[in-house]
Parts: sequence; structure tokens; C-alpha cells
Amino acid sequence: MSLAYAARVGLPTHVARFSSAAKSALDSRESGGLKGNGVVGVRRETKNRWERRVPLAPQHVRTLTRKGLTVIVQPSRMRIFTDDEYERAGAVMSEDLSPASVIVGVKEIPIDAIIPERTYMCFSHTIKAQEGNMPMLDAMLNHKIRLIDYEKMVDAQGRRVIGFGRFAGNAGMIDILRGLGDRLLGLGYTNPFLGMGYTDYYHSLAASKTAVQLVGNNILISGVPRDHSPMIFAFTGRGNVTKGALEIFQELPHEFVDPSELQDVVQHGSRHVVYGTMLERHHCVEPKDPATKFSVAHYEAHPEEYRGIFHETIAPHITCLVNGMYWDARFPRLLSVDQMRDLYKNNARLLAIADISADPYGSVEFTRFCTKIDRPFLVYNPLDATEEYNWEGKGVLLGSVDNLPAELPKEASWHFGNLLMPYIKQLALSDGSLPFEQQKDLNDTLKNAVITDKGGLTPNFKYIDSLRSTRNLERKKREKKVLLLGAGMVAGPFVEYLSRCTDMSVKITIGAADFKLAKSLADKYPHATPAELNVTSTDALDRAVSEHDVVVSLVPAALHPHVARACIRLGVDMVTTSYISPEMQALHNDAVNAGITILSEIGLDPGFDHLSALKTIGDVAQAGGRISAFSSWCGGLPAPETSNNPLGHKFSWSVRGVLNAGMNGARWRENGEEHNVAPGQLFKHARPIHLFNALALEGLPNRDSIAYEDIYGLWGVDTMLRGTLRYQGFSVIMSAVTELGLLRDTPTEHIAPGAAPITWREFMGVLLNTSDPAGLVKEKYATQPEIIEGLFGLNLLSDEPVAQVGTPIDAVGALFGKHLAYKTGEHDMVLMTHRFGIEWLNGKKEIRTATLYRTGNKNQTAMALLVGTPAALATELVLMKKIPEKGVIRPVAPALCEEMLVRLEREGIGMLESSITI
Repeated sequence: MSLAYAARVGLPTHVARFSSAAKSALDSRESGGLKGNGVVGVRRETKNRWERRVPLAPQHVRTLTRKGLTVIVQPSRMRIFTDDEYERAGAVMSEDLSPASVIVGVKEIPIDAIIPERTYMCFSHTIKAQEGNMPMLDAMLNHKIRLIDYEKMVDAQGRRVIGFGRFAGNAGMIDILRGLGDRLLGLGYTNPFLGMGYTDYYHSLAASKTAVQLVGNNILISGVPRDHSPMIFAFTGRGNVTKGALEIFQELPHEFVDPSELQDVVQHGSRHVVYGTMLERHHCVEPKDPATKFSVAHYEAHPEEYRGIFHETIAPHITCLVNGMYWDARFPRLLSVDQMRDLYKNNARLLAIADISADPYGSVEFTRFCTKIDRPFLVYNPLDATEEYNWEGKGVLLGSVDNLPAELPKEASWHFGNLLMPYIKQLALSDGSLPFEQQKDLNDTLKNAVITDKGGLTPNFKYIDSLRSTRNLERKKREKKVLLLGAGMVAGPFVEYLSRCTDMSVKITIGAADFKLAKSLADKYPHATPAELNVTSTDALDRAVSEHDVVVSLVPAALHPHVARACIRLGVDMVTTSYISPEMQALHNDAVNAGITILSEIGLDPGFDHLSALKTIGDVAQAGGRISAFSSWCGGLPAPETSNNPLGHKFSWSVRGVLNAGMNGARWRENGEEHNVAPGQLFKHARPIHLFNALALEGLPNRDSIAYEDIYGLWGVDTMLRGTLRYQGFSVIMSAVTELGLLRDTPTEHIAPGAAPITWREFMGVLLNTSDPAGLVKEKYATQPEIIEGLFGLNLLSDEPVAQVGTPIDAVGALFGKHLAYKTGEHDMVLMTHRFGIEWLNGKKEIRTATLYRTGNKNQTAMALLVGTPAALATELVLMKKIPEKGVIRPVAPALCEEMLVRLEREGIGMLESSITI
């Protein structure tokens, strides 16, 4: 319901503003439903912050109210037209759209915003059975919605009567011109296109056209870069999208040529104009049988008898492809992954692609996702099929924004509303409660666009069911099976990500000793199944591993070698987030011989820290610089308001893992000097860390940092230091805990399973060989009251029973796990920072920092998200066979780093950089 949705997103549910006339009109109406009552609802767009368009502008509302209709508009602070403008036009301003029988919007409707038994109009993006929108379609069916899709509103000749297409073409063409400017500059060429902005820079289409005209003047005078001259733009499609693109293109000094003239234009064309060529279907495909003559009718009836030739006849000669064509899976692609790779290897002239169709895995196969208005272009590398947001990267510029008209929100909305207006009154008064075939009060344009009605697909769209079935069968063929060992907090984000994988169908078995825990997670996801599994049982583990394509081990690190040996025996790839221990490293050759990948260190730290550091290291090396110093600090911490205990720490993952880490030794290089810390002495080497002025942090060196000089290729650096962040005061108390023997990993009879109960005060007496442990502690730390307070505050000298778990370190882990766990409403946070000292050839020095800051929420911890998501992404790549390396490996290969970072950025995970030049 709309009120519930408003409450969920934190919006007021009681606000309703309207004039007395509007209130009177609303009160006189029957309640909303499928039977038209003359009330139209205009929903607030919520898909993303750029979506400021509306289906009906205030001027349209004014006209509708004059015609006797009532219009309810949901308030919005982001919409291109203000609430006041709508109110002055006679609209009822209210969160609650339930009085309306017809609700209109632009983009898809969030499932929890759907009001049952209403008529909805929007771009549903369901007519190709688009997988991401099938849950919405199912909800529409369940709620007995009459759904009308603008895209299917056509006239008697089959031409669309409503849409934003022209503005998509306008914005797409403006953006690719400016994008070419940035790309050429990245390749080392100044150029005329830098004299304009992207579409959203301008307050109107007219202003953007003026900017394009000025660029055209510059082309006439100075020309385009000689090495990329002549510039040839190829246009596909004949609809409004392409017409909009041509409208902008023709503001430049231009000449249109036939596709057959392209080779001659390349040899003799001018630098002082741009060239355009219009592509028809026969320019892009040909019959497989040379004896068959091309005809549109035959091609549409038998597309399987044709092959694509665009990559042979057109693409080698053009500078930019502007793609506005419609495509579906029956037809040959315009440009496939393999064809683009061959073009790139042969040094084709193609610099850029504006895929305005924005159809992932569509006519341009390597458009794998839609880009965003604020990051419209990436560079696609055809050689390794990876993407990066880097103007200087290797490959072809690719833009695929799927809401381009949102860059021209006001004019696009006026235009769209003008086209929609002739249908609104008819729809608002139509009786949708009648059986579909009896709804005679809808004209053909509207009725033929009705996708769902009373819980079923209408006759024109029954094919969606069969298309979904076909897609499901295809996914079934691509089905992969993942065995996830462990069901702790990190497992949640891992399963969530893989459950929405679109490249394949992934079935996940969650194996854990605690079946209830595994089941509670699996019950949230339809493709997950729980299993009770004792990892230490070789037979049980082998049976489970043999039934899966990849094993992901989130169990304690000590068990990884046991799991890895099972994977080696059975030839199954493995992923884990833990550091590569000597025992795991010893399995490298066995894994290579078995032909499997054991990808380790792919969580947060280690994991994302490798990826982000290596990205900067590679960028600096490519630019001719030298890194002289590197330090990296990372920590999972409670949010400041939650750090209310003596340690200033709480546990969002394995307590034993944190305690073990504190018992490690450390080795690092700093200012040219090597430092070593023996195991068990780490807490004595904490240092203040100044990251945010508002936080009092300290850092502990983490394991063997010097080993990463080889791993990162940073030989000869003055500083190589990786460390862990904590709040100040943590280490002084943990140092005392260590000193008192509480982190020993040796069996102790007093707390063995089945031993007589013992309190913490008594157990401390045993460890310290005294009848008065409290007195001894007070005497020992008399000059350090914070330690005394900390030990008492942590219940280590209390009458609370000690858990009978065998060893002191496990007993402390159980105690901390009980008292230092996050409570309902408490949040964690993750901080990571890299600091690079860089020396440049010109003698200048630079200090570059990259910082990650993330807080948890009521659904998941920041730590779980930032460990589980990289692990899931890596698992996806292993399943897709995108990681060729075999053996026990880290995520340090350049191609893998780039691929992971691009995918993580799509998930909103990245670092913010800053720089100081000295």
C-alpha cells in the first residue's frame, strides 16, 4: 500500500494539501478501485535521484481538473515541478493515492507501493520478460492490477503514440559528443568537444544546442584531431530516438554519406566537418545463403537464416556508433563480444559507442549493464572483456544510460504529458472491473497496451509466460551449484548477491553444523537450501563437495586446509576470505596439478584492500611514477555511540578470529628500517592513527607486511606497513589480558567440557596462582587504573560462570561474544585508508590517500557486507571461468582486480581519493 511504502522510506504519511475546491471534488468521488471514478493519481518517482520527470505536468493537471477530473499528486522535493505548482493547478497533494482508480508514473512501480485493484500506467519494462522486473509483474498479477505500458500504445499503423524517445536521442547525442571530448583528451588530444558539457549541465535543450553550435564553429576553424580524422558517426534505427540524435548531430558542420562510401571518406574526408551515415538492416546483415536475396519480410520471418556483417562492412570505418535500434534475441546482434575483439585487434577506427537503446546483452552484446547519468561512460577492453571508468583506459568508450530523457526533465515531461492527455479522461472513467473482453470503453490504443488484468496476462501478452519459461530453461542449462560452508553474518550478503545473479542460475547449499542457523538464512532466498554438515567429517565433506561447482569456505581459518584438500581430491574450485596460511600455501602445487583455482584473501582485509591498492599502484606505474611508501590501515569498529565498553570494541564476526589475530607476530618496514614483533607481543606496539579528527584511533601492525612488497611489486619502498585499526585504549587492556594468560590456546582442565563449574574470579585465581586475583590485579596495575577498570568491566573478575570450552582463549571468546555483541539498534562501521608516497619524474612528490568509510544498518553489519560481497563477486567470476590462474592464489592479477573493482563499484563499494603535491 502507498502509506506503508511512504512509512518505509521515511516520508510523512499524514500530509495532504489541497484547495477547498479540490477537497470537495475528492470527497464527492467513489473510493478508488478498478471501476473508474474520475480520480487520477500521479506517483512520485523513486527509482533514482536523477528521475525528476513526470507523466503529467501542472499545466496538464489544470486542464484535467477543468474537465471535471480530480488529480492526486504525491509530494516530492526532487520532482522538476514543485508541489506548489501542482497545488496551484488544482491538484490534491497527498501521500495516499488509494482514492484514485488510475495511477500514472514514469518508471517501474516498487512492489510495496502497489495498491491492489487499480489501473497503473508506466514503462513497466516487462514486455521482453526482463528478468529484473518479473517480480513486479508477478505482484501486479497478484494484486489484480490493470497494467498499461506506454511502450505498447500504438496507432492503427503500429507506430508508438507516446514516449520520451526524441529526448533520449537528444541527450544521448549530446553526451556522446562530450564523452568523445573526454576520451580524446585521455588519449592525449585536445579537441573541440571539450567546449561543451553533458546534457544535465544545461537548463534547456535550446541552451545545449547553442553549445553544440559553438563546438561546430570550432570544428570549422580548427578541425578535429588529425589522428582521428575524418570523424564518422553511424546511426542505427529510424524511430524517435534516432531522430532526436540526428537533431543534435545536424547542429554541427556535417555531411551525410551512403554506407558504401565510407572507405572513400576515410581516405579523403575533411577534418573540418563530421560525417554521418544512416544504416538500414541490409547494411548490417546478409543471408547466410548467397543465393538468397535480402528482403525485410524474409528477414523478419526467418532471422536465423541471416548473419551479422556490421563488424565487417561498417564498424572498421567509423569513429562512433549511435545505436537507437530495437532488437530481440531472434535476430543477429549488431556487434558481439568476439566481433569487437577482432575489430580491436585489427586497429579499427571505432572510438566510441552511444548505446542509447541501453539494452544489456542486447544488440551490442558487451553492454552488460546500464551506466548512470553521473557516470555515463566506461571504457570497455575487448581483449579481456573488462570495463573500467578511466578515460585513459584501453578499449572503446561505451555509454548505455537507460534514463537519458531525465537529463531534460522539464521539456521531456511537457512533451510526454501532451501525448498522454488525450487518453487520461477516457481511462479515468473506464470500468476496469468488467471482464477484459467487455471493456468497450477503452479505445484500441489503450486496450492493446493492457498487459495484465484481474490476475492474468491479456491475450496480446500471453507470450510473456512462454518467454519466461524459455528463459528459465536457459538459466537452468546455465545452472551452477555453490557449497557455502558457514552460516554466520558474512554469509547473508554473500547469499543475497548470488541470489540475484543474472548471468546464470546459482543454487546455493548452505552447509553448517548448526542446521537451524543455516535454515534461517536459506529460508530468505528461493535458490538456497540448508544442510547440516560437519566439515571435519571427511566423508560428509567429500559427498557435499562432489555435488557442487565451487566451494566457499567461511568456516574458521584452521579448517580451510581440510576443505582445500577435499576440493583438490574432487577437482572443485574453492573461494575463501582468509589469509593464505603456510599450510594453505603448501597445497599450491597440488591445486595446480588438479587444475583448480583456490582463490583466497578475497574479503575486506584481506581482499578489497588488495584490489584498491593495486589499482593505484598500477595507475602510478603507468603514468611513470614511483611509489616510495605505502601504508594501509583497516578496522571493523562499533559506531562511536556504540563503543560503550572498556575495549571500545564489539564483535560483528568471529571473536576467536579477532583474538587469534592479536596473538600473531608482525613484520614491517618503516622509513627504511625493518621492524619485527614476536608472537604474543603485538598489543604492546599500538600507535595513534590520525584518520578522522573526531575519532581517537590506534593501529596495530598486521602480520608480515614486507611479504607484500613482492605481492604488490613494490620493491625498494621505504615504508611498507599494513595494520589494523582500533579505538585508543583497546590495546593496553588486551595487552594485560594477554599478560595474564587469558589468550593461551592450551587445554585447561578447570574449563574442560564436563568439569565442575567455576567462576571467572576463581578461574583467574587458578591462572595467577592466588586466592585473591582481584587484589593481585590491583597491585600489578596500580599505576594503570584503566586496566583495572577494564578487567573488572569485562567481567573477568566476576562471579559469572566460565564457559566449559577447553582453553582460556575460547573461554574469553565466549565471554566477549556474550557481552560485546551488537544489540538491536546498534551499528558497526568499517574504516580503511591507504596512503601512498609517490615520486614523479619531474621531481615532484605526492601524498595520495584513499579512504573507505561504511556504517552498518538494521539489516546487516558493514563488516558482513564488505566481506561477503567481494567473496560473492569472486565466486561469480570463478563460476563464469573468468579466472584462468590455477593453484592457491590471491586477487592480484591486473585483469581480475579491474573486473572486481568495476563490479564492486556497481554495488556502491569504492574508495574516495585525495591528494597533496609537495
